[in-house]
Amino acid sequence: MSYHILPDIGEEGDMARDRSRQKLLEFLDYLANKGLMAKPTVAARKAAASKILGILTDEEAADVVELDLDQVVKRFQNLAGQNYTPASLSAYRSRLRSAIDDFDSYVENPLGFRPSVQAREKRPKPDGKKDKPVAENSDQTADFERPSQRSPAPLSNTILPIPIRSDITIYVQGIPFDLTESEAAKIANVIRALATPA
Repeated sequence: MSYHILPDIGEEGDMARDRSRQKLLEFLDYLANKGLMAKPTVAARKAAASKILGILTDEEAADVVELDLDQVVKRFQNLAGQNYTPASLSAYRSRLRSAIDDFDSYVENPLGFRPSVQAREKRPKPDGKKDKPVAENSDQTADFERPSQRSPAPLSNTILPIPIRSDITIYVQGIPFDLTESEAAKIANVIRALATPA
């Protein structure tokens, strides 16, 4: 089945001329909003695109398809690499590559475009139960080599100091790079449960 998503993100002529960072981000939003790709996958790709391509000037980011991605990632690593583990940098590069490849595929053939992430059919287990569907080429698994089992989310090795009083600072470590608002709320609720009523 083909998807024709042209009307919502620009006329074909405009899209063919505009392969900018902004159009890439709009394209990713469209995939999520129309259900053409799982929202967590789009969010992971968009975060990678925003962060890595965010180091570029508008002129440099005018055509993301033609970028030397290795060079851009190297620049990003030089500027902000201290905040990321090697595994997370690899994940970001892989997600950005997938986003740009889909974007390029769309620009070249809007009417025949299909997202690169497709769900596999459920496979029966020996006991007759079915596994949950596994996303093929999922951006939520490993980056260049995809293991048979899902890899844990890359965790930040940054220690976050949080001053809570003038003489007390607490430290938080091991927060995943793709922390969601609901997960942050869970952490906050655990801390609230420790509080002594005023």
